[in-house]
Amino acid sequence: MTGANTAAASVAVPGEHEQRLTISIDVFVPDHPDRTTTPIFAATRRKLISNNPDACCWVCGKTEAELGQPLELHHDLVEWCDSLGVAWEKVKIDAPDFDWASFDPSKPETFIDSEHNAYLVLCKKHHTGKDHGKHMLPEPIWRMQRYKRDDFVFSPDEAAAVATAALSAGS
Repeated sequence: MTGANTAAASVAVPGEHEQRLTISIDVFVPDHPDRTTTPIFAATRRKLISNNPDACCWVCGKTEAELGQPLELHHDLVEWCDSLGVAWEKVKIDAPDFDWASFDPSKPETFIDSEHNAYLVLCKKHHTGKDHGKHMLPEPIWRMQRYKRDDFVFSPDEAAAVATAALSAGS
């Protein structure tokens, strides 16, 4: 990861400076079957999103109705594509409430798609979106979006929206 503070942001934001990072990722992923929606994932989604009137993005707090698009579940501890390369005894430490006695490693979806792993409800922007998504940013930078002040501008697209709103208000 390389980073540089730029002298001028694309849109000036008082009291803030832009930090640009270039991240190059080069890792191996175990060979795996294509991802499908398993019955376990569908049940987890129903429980955490469809049948939950309070379901909202963990980062921005918006509901499906406010977003105009479906909420998504993030596989937080282990991604499907990594499931065949996992040492499950290590995962047990971070998911002690899962029924490990019934777990069959040849059926990783029983953990992968359960609410013990696919529990983080996110909007598309905060799941996979450019400059915002959990799959796109280092964890500490991604988490800032949840904890930032309402008046703090997180990214250039937000700065542009603030600038556009200010121009419209001045018209």
